Amino acid sequence: MLGACTSKKIALPRPPPTNLQKKFELKCRKDYNLNVITRMVGKTFWIYAPTDKPLFDFAAETPSPPDPLKKTAKYDLLYINGSYKDSTFYFEYDVIPKIKSDLSNEGIRNEGTDYFNKLYNNLFTAVTETLLDPKTPVSFVVMAITDIKKGIEARYTFYLEDYRMASVEGIPYDEFSKRVLQESKGSTDYIGDEIGQHLEYNDIYMPDFLTKQMVNRIRFKFTQSDFPPQENYEETIIGIIADTDRYYHFKDFKELHTDDIRTKKKMIFTPKQLDFFGEDKPKDTDLKPKGKLIHIIFENGKTTFKEQ
Repeated sequence: MLGACTSKKIALPRPPPTNLQKKFELKCRKDYNLNVITRMVGKTFWIYAPTDKPLFDFAAETPSPPDPLKKTAKYDLLYINGSYKDSTFYFEYDVIPKIKSDLSNEGIRNEGTDYFNKLYNNLFTAVTETLLDPKTPVSFVVMAITDIKKGIEARYTFYLEDYRMASVEGIPYDEFSKRVLQESKGSTDYIGDEIGQHLEYNDIYMPDFLTKQMVNRIRFKFTQSDFPPQENYEETIIGIIADTDRYYHFKDFKELHTDDIRTKKKMIFTPKQLDFFGEDKPKDTDLKPKGKLIHIIFENGKTTFKEQ
């Protein structure tokens, strides 16, 4: 969603709030003294929480002994991008062998302030108490928490059914956290914006949500996981895409196209072929193909076929 002259956007009239919006806003105001602004766009519920208090701060990090189970990263992910168009997922990436591993950090970390953590938790509690009814006509929730004094925003986008599942322990909360799209942004346009006029309100489209989540999971695997790719990084990338698609049972696509822009290696996969990839792929007994699995590979201007 996420120069010369710029102009302030003109605030559009806010549509009349629905009963669900009124219920959520009243809950925030009455229970937490929060003046939030909401908007329904299609099946996406937008929450804007402006504040003049700081959201982030630095803190000292407690030293911890080396984890003997943690794997050393062998690759650096320099770039990754994903998109969805014409019923096809497209991913391009640039991966190189890691030349030097980070031996230590500088002993500081960026974290949410106590005020931010309390505000964040209160908003999720309000979501729990007002939006989790299965009959609620909401598919996605976007929470924008904005420091309108410094122009800093933390935005969270999640699939409401994921949160329902986490609330009843249908999925671990750690897994829910991985499914939330988290963005931190800064702009002078946010300063003084008490009504959220800088937000580009839109209805979240599932394939776009999945694409961004796939990119986030791949980036996490390379940069933050205790078990980064050790051998075939391409298979790791394809596996994460396959697993994420599997979690949401999304079948409304024809192909997956991948492009390693450094090696110029391109591959194409059908939804059925993705069943062979990922940590959560079906058991081998469920994967007895009637034919051959063929990878179409474009490399250095040539087309080759690899059978499996």
